[in-house]
Amino acid sequence: MAYTVLARRYRSQGFDEVVGQAAIAHTLTNAIAQNRVAHAYLFVGTRGVGKTSMARIFAKALNGGTDDVDASIMRGEDTDVIEIDAASNRGVEEARELIANSIYRPMRGKYKIYIIDEVHMLTREAFNTLLKTMEEPPEHVKFILCTTEAHKVLPTIQSRCQRFDFRSLSAKEIGVHLATVAEGETIKADADVLHELGRLANGSMRDGLSLLDRLMAAADTGETLTLDMLSRVLGLPERALIDAIVEGIAASDAAQALQGADAAMAQGVEMFQMLEALAERCRDMMVVATCGEDTEVLEVRGEARVAIIAQAASFDAPALVHMIALIESISRMAKSSSTPRALVDALMVRLALTEQMASAAQLLSGNAPAPKPGATSAGAKKKQVSAPVTTPGSIEAKPVAVESNVAPPVSEAPKPATPKDASAVWDAVLERIAGNSGLEAIFDSVELTSLADDGGAVLTLTDATKKFYIEPKLPLIAQHISEIAGITVRPSLTVASQTCHDEMHPHDVSERQQKLMAEASQDPMVQRARELFEARLIDVEEDETP
Repeated sequence: MAYTVLARRYRSQGFDEVVGQAAIAHTLTNAIAQNRVAHAYLFVGTRGVGKTSMARIFAKALNGGTDDVDASIMRGEDTDVIEIDAASNRGVEEARELIANSIYRPMRGKYKIYIIDEVHMLTREAFNTLLKTMEEPPEHVKFILCTTEAHKVLPTIQSRCQRFDFRSLSAKEIGVHLATVAEGETIKADADVLHELGRLANGSMRDGLSLLDRLMAAADTGETLTLDMLSRVLGLPERALIDAIVEGIAASDAAQALQGADAAMAQGVEMFQMLEALAERCRDMMVVATCGEDTEVLEVRGEARVAIIAQAASFDAPALVHMIALIESISRMAKSSSTPRALVDALMVRLALTEQMASAAQLLSGNAPAPKPGATSAGAKKKQVSAPVTTPGSIEAKPVAVESNVAPPVSEAPKPATPKDASAVWDAVLERIAGNSGLEAIFDSVELTSLADDGGAVLTLTDATKKFYIEPKLPLIAQHISEIAGITVRPSLTVASQTCHDEMHPHDVSERQQKLMAEASQDPMVQRARELFEARLIDVEEDETP
């Protein structure tokens, strides 16, 4: 490939030139200077972060000396530095051949060095065959193992290696190096396009070089590399198209969001690239909403950064988390669907109307944040309600907070009442939650019958059948009572009307009935039903059929 030639042309020739891995370079340099070179090394990291390049540079430092030898090592063609691709040489026979050849001394260098790339691809048998040689290697043999999945390398192999973890590179580091490459090729490139290439490389220098090479090949002689050119070459949606979709979502305008997606695909943008770009935009806005405008986590510069900051003001972090999860889920589903366009169109409408799809479960739990004091249903412009988070393979999951233009009628919170005046406190609590149907359904089932100075409170359940439903709501009820009473409340629950056998005293139930209840409780089907439906065993009737 062309980018391979480009990468090799500018491949680092010394430890200090390996981008982003200064700590590893320093350690290996000291090991050579102090004559403390180990017999085996394990280089771990994602693709394109310099593992193989570092291995070659290390081998050159150990065996090099002349220009011809150095060049052959860096090309991977030296007779004493043997590079093996474990993905295509993963069997036990290849491992045996390696061991058989390791006994022969190097031809012109000090060591015979084996660089095994993607070592995790070796079979267990091959690992075991290699293990003996790594335990007691000849003095002239060194191993450098490279892998992207260290957890697949046997612990017995890892324990015999010095491990170095290569970190992923930032967009800035990749962009700076790409600028050096472009300058060496006498290619003019905007700083923004080089930074964007760094972002698209996702931490991999090799991917960044590949993308730059594609862009350079597409440019005419003397033409400057720009963001527009990058969008054309890679088929990426223009920022203006993603802007239109985001603005439609922010304005709850499903038509605008849908038309924006249609316009992007009409211009030849591949459907999944559009979803990927939209998810990336949501991620950028989430970073701004969470970390602030000046954060370095947002790897966007110039006018694009200003636009993202402005758009982020229309969303909050939970809403953006929900949007990212929903986009990812639909993207996965669309890849295996016979009607992917319908799913994508439904996604656009769903994102725009998210605020109108509040989770009933969240509202009933009363966890939706209340409007600011003094707001009314007519005057409230924005209110936090819940929206379902989407996980891969499902549409609904746990609720989180998002924006909504609909605010239920509220009344101003009453002033705190005297702690011991349980009746007054309860009346104030009921007045406070008036208009919230979810909370009213909970508080209508109980009554505050006593409240002590130390926070001890007794709540009486008016319907025993609702005990399993009310018990999990006690912290919520206690929170409202505490805020009205001005003390920390510790509630306990009693039952006014005992209608269930679960609430009866053992003496109130016949011995026969107690035995039947005990036997039924041990039945696997009954136990499974109780787990599935969070149910209680209320009664047991004997089958009198002869």
